Amino acid sequence: MKQMAAIAYYEMLQILKDKILFLLVFAVPIIYASLCGVVYFSGTLTDIPLAIVDLDQSRLSREVVTAFDNSPRFHLVQEINTYPALEEGMKEGSVRAGVVIPEYFETKVSQHRNTEVLTVYDASNLIWGLNIRKYTLEVIAGFSAGYTASYLAGLGLTKAEITNALNTVRGNIDVWYNPTYSYANYIMLGLVLIIIHQICLLCVSLTVTREKENNSWIQYLCSPVPAWKIFLGKSFPYLITNMMNYGLLIWFARSIVHVKIGGSIGLILLLGLLYGITITSAGYFISLHAPNSLQVTRYLMLLSVPFFMISGYCWPKTHIPALVNDLARLLPLTWMTEAFRLVTVKNLGAQYIANNILALFVMALVSTFFALTFSKRRKPPASGGLAVNCGAAYPKKD
Repeated sequence: MKQMAAIAYYEMLQILKDKILFLLVFAVPIIYASLCGVVYFSGTLTDIPLAIVDLDQSRLSREVVTAFDNSPRFHLVQEINTYPALEEGMKEGSVRAGVVIPEYFETKVSQHRNTEVLTVYDASNLIWGLNIRKYTLEVIAGFSAGYTASYLAGLGLTKAEITNALNTVRGNIDVWYNPTYSYANYIMLGLVLIIIHQICLLCVSLTVTREKENNSWIQYLCSPVPAWKIFLGKSFPYLITNMMNYGLLIWFARSIVHVKIGGSIGLILLLGLLYGITITSAGYFISLHAPNSLQVTRYLMLLSVPFFMISGYCWPKTHIPALVNDLARLLPLTWMTEAFRLVTVKNLGAQYIANNILALFVMALVSTFFALTFSKRRKPPASGGLAVNCGAAYPKKD
């Protein structure tokens, strides 16, 4: 126990002494989370810049304009009122959507002839496009219902009769789990998990490579300390700091960004612990076999984006090719993001994430086994490549 404590103490001193490593462990996760929180703080889109081209200029068309103006979802850009100006505004990005009211709009409506209000929107960004489509349909449906109610009232129908006529068939929508359609609730927690994944994996992966580059790894290999004690001693500080960052980022997302986080605290901690053990062990295993720190950072940077893309967090697994899904099941991030969303957003219990817990548990066991049982036989240092942490290899002047 004293041997592991001494190694852990030494590793913590290395973290505190190395400014870059200290920032990676203690500062970068909250900085990244703060950046994501600032970006997604609003959660929902409001004040969408909208231009209205009124080709009818009638009393009824002005009522349509007023309906959009009264909606909190839109901000009318008054200076754009022609179709060519609308096209130019869409190209420049000064407006994101446009509503075109056709000529003879009031005449056709008063004659009970079918007429359409054209909505155009920028779908190059799907977040804008899907929300604009939903919001404009809401405004037009509300206007249409109001006009129909006024017409029926003019025919002498009572308020109750009008209500019954308009509500003969209704679609009642009850939104579960994310009733405000907050984008922060959707994406923020996934970003928190990938931040923890990459920062912890990178920091742990530099532990042994740093020793190799400083020619101090030989001291561990020649010592009577068993391999498993070396692993536990060098990995324990990173597991503790990873759990600390895990709790800190969850608190930040919930309290500062106002992301919905519910569910069992025990389940959240269990998932975080299994996830942390898997990442820490995998990072240590990588560090054992990587020739130098530069190679570690190169490969981990290349893997961060694909891991998140294929995890199924930002796109349904049912619409991802089977081969990619099979590959994703080998990654702890895939199981963690799914279980974390089910617990925190849907507030589900352990029976719904039993497979995820089992998968993370198996991954933790496998990665820990390979990290614990490494050979203490010394391997010759890599002949090529630059070192990052004060290594002995430098570029030659010639």
